[in-house]
Amino acid sequence: MISQRFAGDIVWLTSTQEKAELLRKGVFSDNGLRSSGVLEGRADKVRTISAAPSEIIPEADIVLIAVPAFGHAPILDRIAPHLKENVLLGVLPSRSGFEFPITALLRRFSANGRIAFGLQTLPWLTRAQKVGELVRFNAQKTQVFVATIPAEASETVAAQLTDLLGVLVVPTQNFLNMTLGNMGQVIHTGLMYGHFGSWNGRTYGTDETALFYMQATDAGADAVSRMSDEVVTIAEKIQASSLDALDLSAVLHVHDWLKITYPTQTQDFSTVASCFRTGPGSGMSCPMTEVTSGRFVPNFSHRFLSEEVPFGLAVTRAIAELAGVETPGIDTVILWAQEKLGKEYLVDGKLAGRDTLELPLPQNHGVRSLRALIDWYKK
Repeated sequence: MISQRFAGDIVWLTSTQEKAELLRKGVFSDNGLRSSGVLEGRADKVRTISAAPSEIIPEADIVLIAVPAFGHAPILDRIAPHLKENVLLGVLPSRSGFEFPITALLRRFSANGRIAFGLQTLPWLTRAQKVGELVRFNAQKTQVFVATIPAEASETVAAQLTDLLGVLVVPTQNFLNMTLGNMGQVIHTGLMYGHFGSWNGRTYGTDETALFYMQATDAGADAVSRMSDEVVTIAEKIQASSLDALDLSAVLHVHDWLKITYPTQTQDFSTVASCFRTGPGSGMSCPMTEVTSGRFVPNFSHRFLSEEVPFGLAVTRAIAELAGVETPGIDTVILWAQEKLGKEYLVDGKLAGRDTLELPLPQNHGVRSLRALIDWYKK
């Protein structure tokens, strides 16, 4: 996408040298890295691919981190010593709690003009079809929200990203809009719960694997909607308690968000379930793992749970505790998912399990009251 819109050079930092070599074979071949679907193009602006931050980061004016949330903190640690003083640094997408590690980094490596941002979601539905050779853009969102640190940079950054990404990027007042407005935390976890909430260990044949969105269950759509109700209630409580000093108007109910995000790609907007069943991404299957030839079980380690629970629902649940908002829908999904993940987050109605210390929760950064939460985001 950026190769179609950017006049400069693109350099690519990978996690390992092996991956860098694999990508070079495809990207720098005669055919190159190509895309199909709603965007047809070629990544012809890529100049360097390396696993060494010292070869990629020092000259970068803009750094875009596009990895699951559990990779954010390790990558920030890798690249921090090499960042320009006036770099624009951001994640696509942000996930709940990203503001805490990025603020810590900016304080540790303070520099004039350095700006951080997070997008609420990726601007597209994409799937790699052949690594380093072909990716498919299944759909493009109409708009995405962004937050920045410092907050006053949001309008300028939104305009710059709109030009760079080809999607309307809408500025918001603060990062709490990204953390609570993280739609993946309710959509991905809720639909997984709907598909596999009563899974009893059975295996599935290739022709038995459900389509994740197109065959979304009523139970899954209800779980998504119920959790979204609770997120909106949390946002309303915090905004009211701040006397409107915190504008959380970007925290939408999932039904409203789907209508705004996919206005032309969805056939039936009557319910949350119908939006999923008639919207984009209809051909995407549930994440599965092959256990024997032709037999599959649900892949509970997929990012739909391994990212969206610890870097989504758990963070939102921690904020709900500070705001004094009950979240029975979120609790149900966390309790189910943490057992599948082999983690312990929610115990006896409190987010105090053994695995919470590793999460970007406000409480882990010294924020332990609603007033402290409001003050943190105001600053």
